[in-house]
Amino acid sequence: MKIFVLHILLLTAICGSIFSQNSEYTAGESYFGKLNYIEYIAGDLPIIISVPHDGNLKPDFINDRTFGASAKDYGTREIAEVMRRELKAITGKYPHVIISHLSRKKLDPNREEFEAAQDDQLAINAWNEYHGFIETALATAELQYGRGFFIDLHGQRHPEERIEIGYCLDNEILALTDEDLNSEELIGRSSLKNMLKFSAKTHAELIRGEESLGAIFDQYDVSSTPSPADPFPDSYKYFSGGYTTLRHAAMNDGNISGVQFELNSDLREQSKYKSTGRTLAKVILEYLTTHWGEDFLIQINK
Repeated sequence: MKIFVLHILLLTAICGSIFSQNSEYTAGESYFGKLNYIEYIAGDLPIIISVPHDGNLKPDFINDRTFGASAKDYGTREIAEVMRRELKAITGKYPHVIISHLSRKKLDPNREEFEAAQDDQLAINAWNEYHGFIETALATAELQYGRGFFIDLHGQRHPEERIEIGYCLDNEILALTDEDLNSEELIGRSSLKNMLKFSAKTHAELIRGEESLGAIFDQYDVSSTPSPADPFPDSYKYFSGGYTTLRHAAMNDGNISGVQFELNSDLREQSKYKSTGRTLAKVILEYLTTHWGEDFLIQINK
């Protein structure tokens, strides 16, 4: 508890006092940063979903970013909401969801501060709020469950119609042998490194084995990489995980694991929002139940 309180106090200093030592969040309720650019929908599951690139707000008093990507990941906000409702329907509890409502032309939360906000103070404040809310959600999950699973939700338009599952390991690393993937060096760079504290599987098995996320997607007839059917992307057109997954999962010294999901265009068609969101929710729950075990189910059902 002392560590949690100190963590919240640190976030208060970083985020201009939008957080407080005595702040209480009610699961299922929305909370906003100072100018309503960043939304935090509080949860009571150890599942945290962030949506950085589907915002529509373009306030004139925030300068446009002059370099870096600015494409909108359309549909990811709606899909995250379907995931939230589906997880509630299945478990009776809510995941944590963090959303940037700013256009990517104004802020890219999935970059370090300089590229993300480009010296605009209002954008910098929103960037701090976004990552501050993520840190709050992660700390809450660890306090309640002793662990957490972080998902950074994106969209991509690559020719291959598949979900790109990012573990902060590029396609050249994923092309290595299982023995290489199980080395301490590569485990230390992976966003799944903390999952190994709870799962009996090896690092390589967690990434592309028969009980990996990719294997579960296969069961739902959803193509993905890495997976047993597509163990490593053979193209440079693969997003391995960006700043947010690196910061909050791969570099996490606690019990947080995570992944970046890059959803292909077909899954983000408006007519498929519901089916995509429901599938993602079920896949994540099956993955966590498999690797966290009965203890996870017991904690959820308390």
